This record gives sequence, structure tokens and C-alpha cells, in this order.
Amino acid sequence: MNQIDHIAIAVFSIKETSQTLHQLFNWQFSDIQEIPEQEIRASFASLDELHIELIEPMSARSKLHTFLIKRGQGLHHIALKSGDIQADINRLDHLGVELLQQSAQIGANGKRIAFISPKETSGVLFELCEPLKGEEHVNE
Repeated sequence: MNQIDHIAIAVFSIKETSQTLHQLFNWQFSDIQEIPEQEIRASFASLDELHIELIEPMSARSKLHTFLIKRGQGLHHIALKSGDIQADINRLDHLGVELLQQSAQIGANGKRIAFISPKETSGVLFELCEPLKGEEHVNE
């Protein structure tokens, strides 16, 4: 967990934000994908080994929508690469670290993910992100 996979930015509109970031930095974003389990849409820009993820809520019922209303657009989480996400979850749980779930969920691009409570990390939401097999060293 010593390498950043991506930095996620919560937005109301991926389309508008990706256009702005393309104009400013010439970043190319992937097609928007839906992750119904999390009630979000996501799109990625690859910057060498680091990725920028834009996430928007699919509905007003989404936890992300609540986040945006409360905190506004901006940094949502930092995702750290995990070689074995369940082992990392177990290790953190054993250390008494509060996790937002006890087992991995499926996130964007089919990767297994889990979140550490921001109460544990000075208010920053960290995601553990396990690359798909064969993708450990490949850009998205």
C-alpha cells in the first residue's frame, strides 16, 4: 500500500469537469462507466502511473450526492494499490483501524476496493484498490 493508484474528485457533472480539465491540462478521460452498487458514475484520465478519477452521483439517494451537498466538489479520496486487499483489510482490522466495510467491494473497472474511515486518517478518505490480475503494472 505504498503506491497511489488514483486520486478521486467528486463532481456534479463528469462531462463538464472533464471538458474543463481537458482544456486546462489536455487530459483525456475514458468513457463514463456506471457502478450501480455504489450509485456513482466514473471516468479516468491516466497520467503515467497515476490516474485521476472523476465521480458523480447517479441519483440524489447516492452517498456521493450527500457528500457533494455537504462538502461541495473536490477531493473525495486517495486510492492506494493493494497486492492483496483482503489481507490488508484483515491487517488493518487487527490493528483496530476502523474500516467502512469488512470485505472488498467491486469498484470502477472491476477492481476490488475497500475504504478506511476518514476518522482514522485526519479526515482524508483512503481507498484500498487491488488491480485486476495481469494489470498490476498496466495503465488504465
